[in-house]
Amino acid sequence: MDELNQLLHAVSNIIVEERTLQEEKRKRGDNFNVFSVLGLQTSEVRLHSALIAELLNPNGDHGLGDKFLEAFLDVLNMHFNDKFIFDTKTAKVEVELFIGSISDDGETGGRIDLFIQDQNKQTIIIENKIYACDQDRQMSRYNHYAKLNLKDEQVRLLYLTLEGDAPSKESCGDEKFDFTCISYKDDILKWLDKCLMVSALYPIVRETIRQYISTLKNILSIMDTSNNEKFLDILTSDDNVETSLTILNKKDEIYKRIRENFIEKIRKLCVSFGYTFKCDEGVKTVSNNNWIHISDPQIMDIEFRIGVKSHTNDDGYRMCFVSLTRQNSNSGYKFWQNDNPIDEFPFGWTYLWGEDGMWWRWDKPNTIGDMVNGKMLKFIESQLQRIRDENVFEMMNKLLG
Repeated sequence: MDELNQLLHAVSNIIVEERTLQEEKRKRGDNFNVFSVLGLQTSEVRLHSALIAELLNPNGDHGLGDKFLEAFLDVLNMHFNDKFIFDTKTAKVEVELFIGSISDDGETGGRIDLFIQDQNKQTIIIENKIYACDQDRQMSRYNHYAKLNLKDEQVRLLYLTLEGDAPSKESCGDEKFDFTCISYKDDILKWLDKCLMVSALYPIVRETIRQYISTLKNILSIMDTSNNEKFLDILTSDDNVETSLTILNKKDEIYKRIRENFIEKIRKLCVSFGYTFKCDEGVKTVSNNNWIHISDPQIMDIEFRIGVKSHTNDDGYRMCFVSLTRQNSNSGYKFWQNDNPIDEFPFGWTYLWGEDGMWWRWDKPNTIGDMVNGKMLKFIESQLQRIRDENVFEMMNKLLG
């Protein structure tokens, strides 16, 4: 126990040092980030795909020709046994390339997030996932498109996620085909570091890339480099490594306990608002189709829900309003303006999304951290406050008739 206490004390000191450093950066304006100001941190199309495509485009306004694409190929080729030969100077880059309407059987069609092709039809296809769910047979459709139009040696199919996760079974369908998983955490950040060096004499381009790196590190909850090294040195020292591994082996249990404590905080918050609260057990274990149920005791038919909703077997925490006995998707009212009502959710739905990003996965470190530091609870409190201020339960009850 003494060893554990010493380890926790040492790690706590590093965390305090990191927080102090980040606060000093904030006061100096070092954390000013145009992508955060515009609310684009987690927008796959409007920020991530668009900016990556612009940098990879040899004819982009950055003025550096194919230098960024060359750097990308250097990083990408680390994943392949045989180097992928690509004529970077003749490359064309497209975002959201339309390859036809999705067929009834889901085998063809869709939009490819990033499509890069040279004059010899050497092709890189990238499916870019920040938080969005996989679509049914999505990767399978893109592979089908490549098979119909290209030779095997002409194409590399990539699946890009924050941490290098694999696509779902539903996305791949029943067939087996080659694809490569790459990550923002390792591959894209490594590439962007190369881009920084290439753009050293181009200040506007350089600072844009620097801000984008900052955005990704914020999403990925990456420490400042110096503190990260101290953190790893402590955890992997001969005195601490056994204790560190023991803690890692208990990660799932630790996360579950944090979720349980967080859910209890939500329960107490609901009581303070005068609302009823019920939680399905599967919310704590991140199981599909399990919900937190919140309602007005005078209108128990209508619930505000937070929970895991199955979508091609990906766990996506979302918020919605439902009626237990009435269905009407034409009420004319949407609590969240960005999502359209459907019969199941007559007043719309949205992913659990706060000011600092999306809490889509409750089994990821950034979400667990925000459960502990109070950010998520503060956001949920703001939703409950709005519901009460706008008399939402009463209004929905009238609209549903």
